Amino acid sequence: MSPSIQPASPKVVLITGGNSGVGLALARRLLALSIAQGHRQTIILGCRNPLKAQKAISGLLQPHLAHKDLCDVQLVEIDTSSVASVTSAAIAIEKKYSRLDRLFCNAGAMAIAGLNPWGIIQGILTHPVAFFESSEALYQKRGLVTADGLGLTFQTNVFGHYLLVHKLAGLLERTGGARVIWTGSAASQLEFLRTDYQHVLGAKPYESSKYIVDQIAIPMDRRLAQRGVRCLVAEPGNVCSNFLAGLGQAWLEWVILCAFYLCRLCLSIPRFTISSVNACEACVLLGVSEGQLDSNMKYHSRVDRWGAPFVDAVPLVYDKRTGAFLVERMDALVRRFEERRGNE
Repeated sequence: MSPSIQPASPKVVLITGGNSGVGLALARRLLALSIAQGHRQTIILGCRNPLKAQKAISGLLQPHLAHKDLCDVQLVEIDTSSVASVTSAAIAIEKKYSRLDRLFCNAGAMAIAGLNPWGIIQGILTHPVAFFESSEALYQKRGLVTADGLGLTFQTNVFGHYLLVHKLAGLLERTGGARVIWTGSAASQLEFLRTDYQHVLGAKPYESSKYIVDQIAIPMDRRLAQRGVRCLVAEPGNVCSNFLAGLGQAWLEWVILCAFYLCRLCLSIPRFTISSVNACEACVLLGVSEGQLDSNMKYHSRVDRWGAPFVDAVPLVYDKRTGAFLVERMDALVRRFEERRGNE
């Protein structure tokens, strides 16, 4: 599959985590497409750090100075690990915009504690390809909780977005034909426990959070479809981003980059997208395509051995009972925070 570009592209798009990585690459692609089609589109970057966001906006606009009339990139400050921040952002968006065509739930985080030497050795010796598709080389921090009392990775990657969708559901409905598009992960089938669904105590909170995304996407789509809104999941593949920057291990980033290129070139493994530009291919497809899209599928960004991108739709691994359980928990959290806000 490849993006089917139609004349009527989205008019207002919100991308959380839009100042770097896949989110920034997606914004750049959507801006270029709208200019190529000769019509204006508003792209809102949802970011925690306004200074970094402004720098990203300048970088997005610089190549298109000759088309200023078609360029509209805005900023909304939002931290998905904070209920107050998500609520404030949603209020600001509803006040400023009369429509919202695409909501990309892209912001995410993995809290890394350090390297796992034994995991690195064991992974390379026993299952090298699968090893580079996973986070086995890393220890993730345990026990991290936000000021709202929720698991940090869970709230950042999942609940903050779930709450944002809830807050903006009316705006999405009024737009007509709107879509909510989640950024998933191939690591999503690992390390989930119902007894600790926020994975505060577990060793793999990132993997658990991405598993939750897969499980809630279909129930969300069925609920939102009643309001004329679709909910879909895109998967970026293996990307070399700056998530290891906090460790100060430049050598490891270089090793991973080389391994990704070798796996892709020698073994033709399509999930090694490597660059953010290639990784956002599925998001672009889900954002601009006017064709039939199936919420039962997960749309994967892929590349051939030479790096040419394409999109592959694969059935979403989904358990109905787990999905219902998680949506129920999410809804309960939404009610709790709304009641708390009402009592303040």
